[in-house]
Amino acid sequence: MSAKRKGMRPLNAVVWTQFLSSFADNLNFFIIVGMVNRQGFANPDAYVSYIQIAFLAAYVILAPVVGTFADKRAKSQVLLVGNLFKTAGILLLFTGLHPAVCYLVLGIGAVIYSPAKYGILTELTNTEDELLRANAKVEGTTILAILLGTVAGGLLAKESDLPGLIACLVVYSASIAMTFFVPARGGNRDVRYGASAVAFLRDVKVLFAHPAARFSLIGTGAFWLTASVLRIALIAWLPENLGITDTDQQSLIIGVCAIGVVFSAFVTPKLVPAGKLYSSYVYGFIMVTAVMVAAFSPNVWLTVVLMLIIGLFGGVFLIPLNTILQEVGKDLIGPGKTIAIQNFVENALNVSGLTVYLLLISAGTPINWSVVGMGTLLLLFVLYLATQVGLVKRAGTDDKARKAAAELKSGA
Repeated sequence: MSAKRKGMRPLNAVVWTQFLSSFADNLNFFIIVGMVNRQGFANPDAYVSYIQIAFLAAYVILAPVVGTFADKRAKSQVLLVGNLFKTAGILLLFTGLHPAVCYLVLGIGAVIYSPAKYGILTELTNTEDELLRANAKVEGTTILAILLGTVAGGLLAKESDLPGLIACLVVYSASIAMTFFVPARGGNRDVRYGASAVAFLRDVKVLFAHPAARFSLIGTGAFWLTASVLRIALIAWLPENLGITDTDQQSLIIGVCAIGVVFSAFVTPKLVPAGKLYSSYVYGFIMVTAVMVAAFSPNVWLTVVLMLIIGLFGGVFLIPLNTILQEVGKDLIGPGKTIAIQNFVENALNVSGLTVYLLLISAGTPINWSVVGMGTLLLLFVLYLATQVGLVKRAGTDDKARKAAAELKSGA
């Protein structure tokens, strides 16, 4: 029993540092929204979209090197460096620097941080079931952090910037402190940045050539494309359709979606058991339906219920896909580079989705139909996943056969 408790301590440390870092990430988003609203821009919704694109651009630009950075060093050190960049981004906001530049620095911290927070899970677990449950724990607490950070950000952003900025610094500092409780297991010092950067496109091809990895990359990318656009769209949709203009009320409604994902962490292992993780795509259809209906919701309470459904079934859709990719990727190209490529794919889709959304609203498309357009895009992705299930099943059988043959060979 004591060994089990010892084994859980590193995972709990990862959960806590991720919770705090994610809380501050979402806190600062609404602080920046409040700053933009108070500065009286003609089109604040588009301005916020541009700031979000600056944040996501860091993921796309740095993807060829951050995976190597994560694989070369102890994951705890990588978490620390990522948090330090995030803290620097907040400090720059005090200088009056353009928010997009500050958010770009925050994005650099986030893209450094991300491969370590997921890559370390494969180091702390031994089986697919353990990895699935670890992912559920991290995703569940992360979404709880998103919920609480969103609500806190909306409340703090309502009146002034300073309290929220100070709160971000305090929380990032706490997350930094928690990284010292994560074991510093050495990375692969033989990895070279130049060679890895050149090999990045080859690694992308390797993952997309594997049916299960491709399935996961497309599925998680579709989820985050929808989530990022929906968060921006709701900031414009709530005042126009429901007359809700205060950032605190907006953050509460957006935060309900996060509550659904928290619940999904508990139900995912039951709805999508180990060995059948590919079946999570079915829950993508439920998420799509809720997004479409939410675009025309006539009242607050129906909107709240739909946000809860989107979060719940979105989480059941997402968590197994992350688990698939981590399991397959660690054997194909290594955990850090796998997550870096996942970030690259997801955020390239996010930037594309936000660009399409900006084009729609710039062309005068009603916000309701803009949301429907993004929901339709998600539907197309999920329909594609449905056509790939047979290939994923066969790939899983082939992988098991290869591993069994390798084990017999090494035993001989």
